[in-house]
Amino acid sequence: MKLVRFSTAGLEPRLGAVAGAWNRWEWIVDLSAADPAIPSETVAFIDACPDLKGDIWERALHVVKEAERFESDAPPWAFRPKDVRVRSPILPRLLRDFLAFRAHVARTRAATWTSIPPEWDWMPGYYNGNHLNIVGTGDEVPPMRFETFDGKSPRLILSPKMDYEAEIGFVLGKGGREIDVTKAPGHLFGVTIFNDFSARDIQVTAGKIGMGPAPGKDWANALGPCIVTRDEFGDLRDQSIAVRVNNEERLRDRYRNMVFENPWAKEGPRALWSFPEMVEFLSRFQPIYAGEVWGSGTIPGGCEFERGDRARYLKPGDRVEIEIEGIGVLQNSIALAT
Repeated sequence: MKLVRFSTAGLEPRLGAVAGAWNRWEWIVDLSAADPAIPSETVAFIDACPDLKGDIWERALHVVKEAERFESDAPPWAFRPKDVRVRSPILPRLLRDFLAFRAHVARTRAATWTSIPPEWDWMPGYYNGNHLNIVGTGDEVPPMRFETFDGKSPRLILSPKMDYEAEIGFVLGKGGREIDVTKAPGHLFGVTIFNDFSARDIQVTAGKIGMGPAPGKDWANALGPCIVTRDEFGDLRDQSIAVRVNNEERLRDRYRNMVFENPWAKEGPRALWSFPEMVEFLSRFQPIYAGEVWGSGTIPGGCEFERGDRARYLKPGDRVEIEIEGIGVLQNSIALAT
């Protein structure tokens, strides 16, 4: 199932499902309007069917199957995608972002003339992001501006190193604690695309303070266009992944090539930290909750920071698209500076 949040005519966003292929949406159906027993909000829906089964799940499947038979005529709870505004598919209970891919870490460290710290192989590193600062596909992101007090008076700076980051967003379906890695896959509800917008200059500067990546990472978090449930998406293997900026392709490759066949990933015992390993690690020392979204970290090649002196960072007015086969396209623009 492909789940979205959408709105029409200025009304509050509500939960919908997509009828059609991942790259050719035919209809968006308002699930709760079609069947009032179905929750109208994403996290409530996840809470109602964390295992992708049960009464609510079957009701939602029935609505989607009915929509797949629509032709020109449709009930008032079905909409053509062009007639609605698609929002972020979820407002997560908590947002975490990991640093899961060795090839990405190796390239970013090489760009700054350093190497992968041995601690990366000891545990999956992550930070807690701003789950209240979420945008969806088609939304504009304000340009990153920050104050610095490196003189007698504060100066307002427009970041010259605004970057995109192409990531997988893992949506948790079940919470818990002390979860064994063998049972962890059952805690995944589905996947989405996560663009962890990053201001690299302030990120690097703030990192030297020793208190984490903010505010370079609090700038904006984009999710979308939909959540594809794990039964439909399957495993991460050979999916095509592309990044475009102003229609210029910056990346196109397959997940397996970028993660496992990447020459930057060959020096070391592991190519990545997997979702089950993340679940086991985190749940050992704190409870995790349904409705959290965990970023995978940048898929190798999926940002400009890796390119060092050859990086072409985003500017106001730029449009970035991240496409992952089986999910769709997450598109956002940097608003013009005012």
